[in-house]
Amino acid sequence: MFWKNLPGTRLAFALALISIGLGALVSLSLPANATSQGYTFTTLDFPNSSKTFGMGNNASGDIVGYYVDSTAPFHGFVLRAGKYSTLDFPGDNVAWTQANAINDAGDITGLYSLKAPAPAGNVHGFLLTSDGKWSTVDYPEEGHTMSGGGYAIANDRTVFGCFHDGAPITAMFGYSVGPGGAARFEYPVAGTAFAMHYGATPDGKTMVGSYRAGGTGMDSWHGYMVSGGKTISFDVPGQLSANALGIRQSPDVAIVGTYKILVDKTWNQHGYVAATNGSLDPAKWDFTMVDVPGAAQTIVRGINASGQLVGTFFDAGGVNHAFLAVPVTAPAPSAPAPPSSGNAGLAQEQPTSLAVTAAVGLVLIVLGASALAATRCRRAPRAR
Repeated sequence: MFWKNLPGTRLAFALALISIGLGALVSLSLPANATSQGYTFTTLDFPNSSKTFGMGNNASGDIVGYYVDSTAPFHGFVLRAGKYSTLDFPGDNVAWTQANAINDAGDITGLYSLKAPAPAGNVHGFLLTSDGKWSTVDYPEEGHTMSGGGYAIANDRTVFGCFHDGAPITAMFGYSVGPGGAARFEYPVAGTAFAMHYGATPDGKTMVGSYRAGGTGMDSWHGYMVSGGKTISFDVPGQLSANALGIRQSPDVAIVGTYKILVDKTWNQHGYVAATNGSLDPAKWDFTMVDVPGAAQTIVRGINASGQLVGTFFDAGGVNHAFLAVPVTAPAPSAPAPPSSGNAGLAQEQPTSLAVTAAVGLVLIVLGASALAATRCRRAPRAR
């Protein structure tokens, strides 16, 4: 072979064998929260739009979001049974509309803005019921720069979201408005809060969102979950700037959102799914990273009971597209699966595949070492 006459090439070949072998062995010890999960991804673009944003989905597979075209900054939309429908809050003084969440009954929430000139608090939350009735849903307190914005909706039509103060924003508060009344959420410290509700379970008893603490940079954001009267802060293990953007209630509680990576002074977003395994302790959660293939950035916004994900991705040209990610169903095993090791919620790898991986890794290391030794022998000076 030609490489036998090229010492530099022989050395590179030997080192490559050793490197690949070590890589195979290291892969056996990767933590559970670094595993990948298979999805079938579908791009969703509203017809004749320049940008499309996917925001939420429900148990029936209905999807809501918003899009950009030449007639308005944003229009809301719902995708139901393969058909797109535009959602614009009624009124001649409305500038734009965003649809952000849909419950299992088909009720939708989001936000809209009035045209300029408009009074302070020109951004409002809304409720669109399944029978077509629109209404404004703000936190019942006047004088805020942003009066309200709906980002999640429970099955009883309780709307969850945020309202803001200041321009630029100096304070951010989560809120809920529904049959049980209105509630204000301040976190991490009352009076200096900077937090907002992004998601809620269908029963409205558990909320997720994001808050800022310890600075004003992008790396100061963290996720939170409110459940059973407790607020749990969390970050994606090993990553910065977590946002919790959606949550499902059954068959098991799972949270979706984003984390950010600083690349050439730009924060790029990537998605995740966190299986809580029935625990309120983030250390016991399993995190799976999710990125649309070929995307520059991925934002996971919603998850339904079937595990289907909805969100937005940026292509290589920086254009926004919505996406649907459907979990790939694993084929049924031909033989009974081995007993579980007790790691509930983790995909168990077959012992045979582990053994094969280990064997291949060891063989490659031995071959590489032999080739390296042979290279050194050929380079050794002859005795005179």
